[in-house]
Amino acid sequence: MCAATTEPMDTGLSEKLRAHFALQLSGVLDDAYSLMVQTHVYHWNVRGPLFEPIHKLLQQHYETLFETADEIAERVRQLGFAAPVGAKTFPSGVKIPATMPDEDEMLADLLARHEAALRKLRPLSADADENQDFATQDLLNHMLSFHEKAAWMLRSILTSGPGRQSLRAAKA
Repeated sequence: MCAATTEPMDTGLSEKLRAHFALQLSGVLDDAYSLMVQTHVYHWNVRGPLFEPIHKLLQQHYETLFETADEIAERVRQLGFAAPVGAKTFPSGVKIPATMPDEDEMLADLLARHEAALRKLRPLSADADENQDFATQDLLNHMLSFHEKAAWMLRSILTSGPGRQSLRAAKA
């Protein structure tokens, strides 16, 4: 649980609701930070015929995730709670394998993480709306938009269609 700050606050949201959303956002921050670092690691290690466009795409994604992490932590502060800190606060961690997976596996991993974020963010956005925490809902909806676009882009790279090769076929 995030520690409450000492500033007096009367924003129209009860302390209980603010604590609820601060806690939920701390979990979202953990996911965003972990995804940012994983995306950055893959950005460094991408190779193959689509190196340049994937390298650039992943850079855009990790830069957006870094900005998003900052916005999430600031929202937790706006709710009257300390921004999360420490290893116990960020339990998801980053899984860096001894050997880097190939590009298909990297992109599939990132796609799965973006889709998992979407599944987590949708009900939280609805909860924020129901409880009239519209600032939190705006942040979450912005994140939903980013994750949907990122997932679409990654899925499009991974998907083979008529006249198109998959990454693995392009390597052969």
